[in-house]
Amino acid sequence: MREEPSAWGARIRAAAAAELSDLPFVQQPAWAASKALTGWESVHLVAQDGAAWAGTQLLLKRLPAGLGRIAYAPRGPIVVAPSESVAAALRAELLGGLSELRRDGVTMVRLEPGESAPLPDEADQVNPADALSADLRAPWLAAASTAQITLHRARPVQPSTSRRIDLTAGMETVRAAWRSKWRQYARHATESGVTVRAVGADGADALHAAMSSIAGRTGVKTRSSAAFAHIVSAFNGEAEILIADSPAGEILGALLVITTPTTTTELFGGATDAGNELRAPYALKVTAMERAVARGSATYDMWGISTSGIAHFKAGWGGAPVVYPGALDVDLDPIRGPFVRLALRLRGFGA
Repeated sequence: MREEPSAWGARIRAAAAAELSDLPFVQQPAWAASKALTGWESVHLVAQDGAAWAGTQLLLKRLPAGLGRIAYAPRGPIVVAPSESVAAALRAELLGGLSELRRDGVTMVRLEPGESAPLPDEADQVNPADALSADLRAPWLAAASTAQITLHRARPVQPSTSRRIDLTAGMETVRAAWRSKWRQYARHATESGVTVRAVGADGADALHAAMSSIAGRTGVKTRSSAAFAHIVSAFNGEAEILIADSPAGEILGALLVITTPTTTTELFGGATDAGNELRAPYALKVTAMERAVARGSATYDMWGISTSGIAHFKAGWGGAPVVYPGALDVDLDPIRGPFVRLALRLRGFGA
């Protein structure tokens, strides 16, 4: 069945207060609202059996060249069930129910389930071996077989790995797990007069400037100030931008964080050359974690490990690396679906 955004939001928040240990921000209606700026719409599908359910927020967008529309579930579907047998039946029912998206003109669906598993210390955190996430995909492949649907492996849109920090023991325990050099750098930032303030959408220009500085060094594209402001506004107090300032008032860096009832996630961040010299990224991370603990977040998600250098930097803050199942595609149109998958692979789809 379909649910209105408000009903879906209430459903996942209720689950986060009980059975669901991790509520990803990309499954919240606010994320769908933030994506409307770039032409995405949303649909919410749920299969239910009493109090148990499986469901997902899907983002829909029209494709060029008469290829219809794509539906994309970031970190979804979500399954809440008392046993694996009930969960298996709900997965199969939900997969079978995807066919109703044909009435929306959808030709292909991309799922990226949000379950995760720890990565061994010796594993490649940037490009982990496929076998390390096989057990996470297995329940969905089994459900597809039951529903007589074919799931095709695809390149994930969201990070395939991340580093997550348990905050439940409090800030003192979190701080004790930091690499000693990282604590030293954080002190250096404080002693150098770096201060961090939390703002709302009005910090978008500062974040854009910091991200543009990174883009200039790495060539990675950044979003516009308007896009950053739209994200923060859509989350209505559950997203904020932290800004690091020099003693003279110069912006040294910025970090956008989003909080759900279970998790605080750092989504975008960067620092200028001067900010790196004064260790502003360390001041930003410390403040973000302190505020997450104060809000009662159980987990701090560092959202992605894209290079070995980033893996090294994030490892200094403690926590543990995790791997996700990856992306699974469903062709709703047997003719155009394969063409959509090919086109998305060639253009490097990202949502």
